[in-house]
Amino acid sequence: DLSEVVQDVMKTWEFVLERLDEDPMSLDRHLDWVIKKRLIDAYLRRHNLDHSDHQARMLDLQYHDIRPNKGLYARLVKNGRVERLLEHEEIVQAINNPPVDTRAYFRGMCLQKYPNEIHSASWNSMIFCTDDSSLDKILMDRPHFGTQEMTGDLLRDCTAAELVQAILTSNH
Repeated sequence: DLSEVVQDVMKTWEFVLERLDEDPMSLDRHLDWVIKKRLIDAYLRRHNLDHSDHQARMLDLQYHDIRPNKGLYARLVKNGRVERLLEHEEIVQAINNPPVDTRAYFRGMCLQKYPNEIHSASWNSMIFCTDDSSLDKILMDRPHFGTQEMTGDLLRDCTAAELVQAILTSNH
């Protein structure tokens, strides 16, 4: 028996795959690249422009602007033109409470606990600046690096400098 969540994912996946096969543009309320393409194409048509015009590139950037009052995607959501999989509150919950069994836990908790010592964070690494002269990179190239079980005690008990030292000198 599949859980309700898995069944829902499978149903949505089937819906998207069928539409991609039949008419990708019919996903203009569901799939990010189609939503953006439809938006840009409509603008260019209205203003008799083509994709090489700088306004097309500007729209591309404005679409992904994450500021709620500036981004075109956010405006489309607000106007009910996007079918979302998750409600805003669920997204906020996920941002503030990363899953404990993946590297997202380590990344999220470091960003919460050590915001002033984080130089940059990406999918597979964190770069710490714990003093005035050096940057220390922690690789997170294994999905199960940084779980709560693996790093929870360090995150609870250590300063950023101690955390970096402990991880860089261990077999994590």
